[in-house]
Amino acid sequence: MSHANGFDHAGRGRSAAAARRVSVPPVITRHAATVFWADLVGRRCASREECAVVFDVTFQTACNWFDGFSCPTGDKVMMAMRMWPEEFTGDGDV
Repeated sequence: MSHANGFDHAGRGRSAAAARRVSVPPVITRHAATVFWADLVGRRCASREECAVVFDVTFQTACNWFDGFSCPTGDKVMMAMRMWPEEFTGDGDV
């Protein structure tokens, strides 16, 4: 026999108040992430070509990162976190 769901109010799922309590505003904006990434690759990669090789992306993607037009997907961020962990241990003022 299964246990009663403590969050189930009258069989309709969680209450609206409970949903509001768990909603968390974004910690970083897309603009801030793009600026952070452009600064990171600018400091850590000697050139756009090196950036493209290091992250296995096209030259155009590396150019977009350097110029702050876009930022990477999670797998590339995780690669950077593994290569340069000290870059990601700041005080969070991104």
